[in-house]
Amino acid sequence: MVKKRKSILVIEDEVNIANAQKLILGDDYNVSVAYDGESGIQKINELKPDLIVLDLMLPNRGGYDVCFTVRQDEKLNGTKILMVTALNQAVDKQKGVMVGTDAYLTKPFEPQQLLDAVRKLLS
Repeated sequence: MVKKRKSILVIEDEVNIANAQKLILGDDYNVSVAYDGESGIQKINELKPDLIVLDLMLPNRGGYDVCFTVRQDEKLNGTKILMVTALNQAVDKQKGVMVGTDAYLTKPFEPQQLLDAVRKLLS
């Protein structure tokens, strides 16, 4: 029996970073990308991914807003959220926890750190 590959939606406005994340995760997962918060929300509703890799600083709707929106939707409550950001202050992490993120990864990070965080959330 073939195991269904889990799906990941990367929401990241910096194309190079989004492409790098897709490259890192693409061997093991079905990866889609959105480049701003608004299109991210649309893709979340279309794809219902297993995990969202979510940048905080996004145009047209920030990461906190996207995270909170997902957490308010009963159909998406099984979706894991990995917040990825250059903001590494304790207050930023607290806000992330308050809106419902499952884990937090600070930029810059090594490819293995991203893979480890994703595997942990999806295991």
